[in-house]
Amino acid sequence: MERKPGRPRALTVDVIAAAALDDGIATFSMPSVARRLGVAHSGLYRYVTDRDDLLVQALDMAFLSTTWPSGDAPWDDLLVAIGDSVWRACDAHPGLDRASQMASNASPALLAKMDAWVTALRDQHFLVEDAAVAVEFVISLAIDCSAQMARMARMERGTLDRSDLPVLKAYDNDEVWSGRGMYDRKLEIVIAGLASRRIETV
Repeated sequence: MERKPGRPRALTVDVIAAAALDDGIATFSMPSVARRLGVAHSGLYRYVTDRDDLLVQALDMAFLSTTWPSGDAPWDDLLVAIGDSVWRACDAHPGLDRASQMASNASPALLAKMDAWVTALRDQHFLVEDAAVAVEFVISLAIDCSAQMARMARMERGTLDRSDLPVLKAYDNDEVWSGRGMYDRKLEIVIAGLASRRIETV
């Protein structure tokens, strides 16, 4: 393998994960990351088990690089802020949405944050099970909508005419095709429904 000039960088899991992010979190391969670092790709396996392991490490790094809400906000504001943070992470790391959907495991760093948010919602009079579903749903919704909007952007950059697509009349509007699509509308509907799930306190 032809190495880049100069000494290879000292390897750590963080260095390798950063190289995977730079290479494209949804498309990197072990050989492409090794080339970027100027090392033999067999050397990467001293630090990560395989591509799936490296993907999870890169997801952790990507998610930790954005600002996340603390759990002291009102429950509905907290859910909105969680979704906004997911969008920021996806915007900062193109392909993060698709990579999250393909990963064999969830990001441990994000799971730790989810645990704290579930506790915050429980403390604001939700059943812990409902709190867990609400937090997971908002994250999944933001990731899914981000991936969908990225796909639509690729379609619009190509030769495909929007009028050629089979689209339900209710979805044939600019809201669907611009910005965050129908994400905010979907989240508003979910939050309105969640309000009825709060436990009455005496």
